[in-house]
Parts: sequence; structure tokens; C-alpha cells
Amino acid sequence: MGIEKDKRQKQLEKWGKKLPEDWRQNQLGANTPDLYKSIIKSAMNIVQLAMAKELDEDLASLKEQVKDASAQYSDGTKQNHLQIEFLVDVLRGRGEDVPDPADFVRKAANGEVTAS
Repeated sequence: MGIEKDKRQKQLEKWGKKLPEDWRQNQLGANTPDLYKSIIKSAMNIVQLAMAKELDEDLASLKEQVKDASAQYSDGTKQNHLQIEFLVDVLRGRGEDVPDPADFVRKAANGEVTAS
């Protein structure tokens, strides 16, 4: 039961930080049909924003610039992941009990392994 209260408390805190107090109070005082209308209005807003985002040429251009600028990093990362997968497969083929490739990356990120 303590876990449920913790989750609920976190949700209440999130709403308190992210939603205006007057809006929340108005919704608490609204009748049920009006609450459904508010839900539908917010759902429609989500769809409209998603459509606007898809049609935003400036955003698409910026995304393409970021994709191009980060290509060297993502390509290098993919190459290194493939190398690790290959080498783990080679070691397993030799009967070695080798951790999953992701474990090597996690340990490297935590400074738990060295290449020496």
C-alpha cells in the first residue's frame, strides 16, 4: 500500500507543478459531462499538435540537420555494437561463458572495464 501512495503522491506533485492551480480547481468543480468535454478537447489538441509538428517545415529541416550532424556518431556507435556482437559470438562459439553485448557497454559507461 505504501508503493501506491508513493505513486499517487508523485502524480499529485507532477500535476501541481505542471498544471495551473486555477485550471485544476475549475476541473474539480466541473460536472461529469464537462469533464468528458475537457478530455475530448485535450485529446483533439494532442492530435492537432502532432499534425502541426509533422507539417512543420522548419522543424523537419532542423531534424535533417541534426541527423546529418550526428551521422558520424550514430554510424560509429552502430559499427562498434556490431563488432561487440560479432566478438561475443566468436567467444561463445569457443565455449566461453560471455555476458550479453549490452553488459559490456554498461560496464564501460560505468568505468568498470578497461581495454588494457
